[in-house]
Amino acid sequence: MKASSLPLLRCPKDACEQSSLTADIWAETELPGGERDFVEGVVSCTGCRGDYPIVAGVLLLIENLTAYLKDHLGVILHLTQTPPSTGMASWLTSRAPDHTDARYVRRSMKLEDRYVNAFLGAHYDRTPPAEDHDNPLAELLAATASRDLWAHCATLVDKAQPASALDAGCSVGGLTALLSQRRSRTLGFDTSFLSVLAARRAVLSAPAPLDAYRAYGEGDRYQEHALSVAAKPDHADFVVASALAPTVAEPVELTCAVNLIDLVPDPARLLDTLLSQTSETGHVLITSPYGWSDVARDRRLGGSAEESSPDALRAAAAARGLRVVWEDRQTPWMWRDYSRFWRLYLVDAVLFART
Repeated sequence: MKASSLPLLRCPKDACEQSSLTADIWAETELPGGERDFVEGVVSCTGCRGDYPIVAGVLLLIENLTAYLKDHLGVILHLTQTPPSTGMASWLTSRAPDHTDARYVRRSMKLEDRYVNAFLGAHYDRTPPAEDHDNPLAELLAATASRDLWAHCATLVDKAQPASALDAGCSVGGLTALLSQRRSRTLGFDTSFLSVLAARRAVLSAPAPLDAYRAYGEGDRYQEHALSVAAKPDHADFVVASALAPTVAEPVELTCAVNLIDLVPDPARLLDTLLSQTSETGHVLITSPYGWSDVARDRRLGGSAEESSPDALRAAAAARGLRVVWEDRQTPWMWRDYSRFWRLYLVDAVLFART
């Protein structure tokens, strides 16, 4: 975590809105641009006295840290390139509920690593790999490039021209990188530790540069592909945090939730959380294919015989004082899972302004 990010953040607990964060830093380094980067330590809230660890440069700003460590401790302890120190490993283990089954850790890391690599390709390398020169989808990729999800995001960011932004559910950081290019100070956050670590490595080159990703074929076959990220690292940082909890100390000019609202357990709460962190003259960017696969029916926005999801989203936004300033309900987004499995979504993309 950058030293300059600490005063921008807040404790995720609602009661700690006026509290500040302090840091006990165990290890730090200097980023290529000269800024201090905290590699390991503990951030504490002056209000509730809650503690949030920094591991491999990634701050875990998670309200229920014990529950988070139940699912992620094994992954963190088994990092190969930037493992936690003995002291941090002990600190984390003492706050975890139970010992994690090593077999689960290996399965979890392997599965998440594959998704991280797939999203690195989807966020930063949206052309068919060289070995796929006969891929029948290549023509479709080329035809949709000018109006795909990332092209629209660039258009909408240019329309809003924010000086500051939040990228909720940032995954490996593609939108944060795009915002940083436009000198918008952006915090990206996600609940996936490996995704946030990959984002920091790709965009900030910290704690170590990430200059390649794995493009998978059948089974465990893969090829290393060069990774080149266009970004201005001085304007970006990433933390592990929930999109359903407040993250920043002061509202920002643009809050974004790209392909996230149909994945969280409470979409209405996500809208409220985004709005609470958006300045009075700011914008909210939301995109979604409306899969709703893990969302209870009574919490979904539309997707029923009575109302479509795009209409329900706009109605919920209007009820919160947001108006539509740009939209495209059929935005293509296609990316490679592995060589014989490509995903094509038609995404609803909409930019709201506060009224």
